[in-house]
Amino acid sequence: MDKMVSFKDLGAECDFTVCARTEVELFKEVLEHGHAIHHMKEFSPEFYDKVRSSIQEGYCDLEDELCKFGECSC
Repeated sequence: MDKMVSFKDLGAECDFTVCARTEVELFKEVLEHGHAIHHMKEFSPEFYDKVRSSIQEGYCDLEDELCKFGECSC
């Protein structure tokens, strides 16, 4: 199953939801978004724990996400 986490679930006023096939990919996306959009410079162990505890499992439609950026293979 895919891994998902919403920045709202992390306490941010942000609609960004990360969806990835693995937890490693999910954390990479969370950290990139945190740096780029929220200007987070450091991530505490508590932040990692909060992300890990907020991860939900399900099925992401990654193809639809890519299509938003013109990168789909539809």
